[in-house]
Amino acid sequence: MNISRARQLQITGPDRKPCYGGNQLWFSSNTKAAGGCGSVAGANALRSLARVNEAFREKINASGKIPAQIKDALCSEKPGHESFPLLMTGVYETMGSFEIFPLNRIYDRRDRSSKVFTRLKSTLGLSNVGFIIGIIRFARKFSLDISVRSTRTAFLSKEEARKFIAEGLRQSGAVVMLTCLNRHNARLFSGDADLEHKLVDGTDTKIKGHFTTITDMDNDRLLITTWGKPGIVDLNELAGSWRSIRAYEASLMYIIPSTKKEATSCMLSAWKLFMSGIGHAFIRR
Repeated sequence: MNISRARQLQITGPDRKPCYGGNQLWFSSNTKAAGGCGSVAGANALRSLARVNEAFREKINASGKIPAQIKDALCSEKPGHESFPLLMTGVYETMGSFEIFPLNRIYDRRDRSSKVFTRLKSTLGLSNVGFIIGIIRFARKFSLDISVRSTRTAFLSKEEARKFIAEGLRQSGAVVMLTCLNRHNARLFSGDADLEHKLVDGTDTKIKGHFTTITDMDNDRLLITTWGKPGIVDLNELAGSWRSIRAYEASLMYIIPSTKKEATSCMLSAWKLFMSGIGHAFIRR
């Protein structure tokens, strides 16, 4: 693994404990915590780009429009424990998710562990189109222009995925992955896991309907972050899960600096990613 790049998302959480990337459980709203994985992935991607792209980082630091804590979350080697949750919240307020009224209001007034919402959802989460438009709009609030490079993964080959991920990591430092109704395994480790040594004693979990962030790739092992923890996903198993109509919205995305015109064009054409996935899922190739 490229430890230097992987370290970009080692931060301190609001509980002052080491974490790897953001954690949607940090949202104060229960509904945001349930459906905010896309916003967390967006915050992770923005920090990764700022940390690996010097020109983008300098533009952020020189801006008079960006609050100090947002700059800290994006650019500092060791951001303050309150900075990254603030960045996540800012992204969510722009990007949002498909909250279901009035269930969202009811859920936000109950205890987060309430069993009422183990089956009854207060949010449907976020689409890949919503992610693209939302992350560009958030950056634009601070006069930062970015575009999103993307590919559907329904029936995408492993080698095509490997090439896309490698390019995304090189240009952006991170690749956002949306898992649709397809399921794949991830082995997660503690947030303070030493990435310089072999990750051990992990816990297996199934990923479905969820945004994660890929931060490195070593042969067929993908290093990801989700829920503030590092994890390993096997590319062979992942590519196998894409060979299903259930992967109709599954996708890979990464952000790059761009012109205002390119950013606008990217937002207007975001629907093509969703339709491409539908098309490949329908023809099954």
